[in-house]
Amino acid sequence: MTEKELKNQNPWLQYPYAARLYDEKMNMIHPIDRKIVDDYNQNRPLDCRFEIHTPPGPFQGNPFSSKVIFLSLNPGFVEHNNKDAALLLEQVKDLRTQLYEEWHNHMVHNVSSFFPNKENNNVYQGFQLLGEWYWYKKLAHLLEDTKIVETEFFSRIALIQLMPYASIRCNKVIINLETQQYTKKLINYLLKLPDGPLFVVMRSEPDWEKLLGIDFQNEYKNRFILRKRNINEHRPRAQSINPNSFADNGYIRIVTAINPELK
Repeated sequence: MTEKELKNQNPWLQYPYAARLYDEKMNMIHPIDRKIVDDYNQNRPLDCRFEIHTPPGPFQGNPFSSKVIFLSLNPGFVEHNNKDAALLLEQVKDLRTQLYEEWHNHMVHNVSSFFPNKENNNVYQGFQLLGEWYWYKKLAHLLEDTKIVETEFFSRIALIQLMPYASIRCNKVIINLETQQYTKKLINYLLKLPDGPLFVVMRSEPDWEKLLGIDFQNEYKNRFILRKRNINEHRPRAQSINPNSFADNGYIRIVTAINPELK
């Protein structure tokens, strides 16, 4: 399969909904996932349900051009950001449209950076506000240690979520969504590239292994970087990115993958 053929299979190319950042009258779950997500939500506590009124976030950055891809669990939902701030930004029509376009371009891999260009300050600030500056803060230490300019740093990394839909918290994962089949194909395609990216497993390691059909400790071991286990042999939930977060010199491998000149 070629890169072009794979991109043409991306289900988010057919995501049908209007350019909205939040809409209580709209179910924004992709139609091919809706029955599974709706069934799941019926039996879950309110804070563990996947949010249907805010856009999905399966990808951030461009996985085809990135040197390092972080594998996380799902986007967080913070009411004062993803609802209240989104509704305020909805009132600014041109900004709302630009923010939606930025978000959509991440879903279909039509971006060159993890974040919008800072030169378009309103879009940059709005994008970060909706995300509560979460990944900007998590990546700050790594940005400093790679010793490259910010624009170059953010062009070399990407994020893939196991679940594309947001929630306040997530204590049980769905791994049989139709959209996840594309995620699986995408990662397996990138793994077969000899100069493909490193994958940093930040959350939900067993579920990622189950979705991909890969044992991270054996197959493709050199391509996956795992979090360091705690005294109870569990991977931490907090997504810290620093030298103490990873096993087997993982942090150094991340730094030098982003900036090979530091090898």
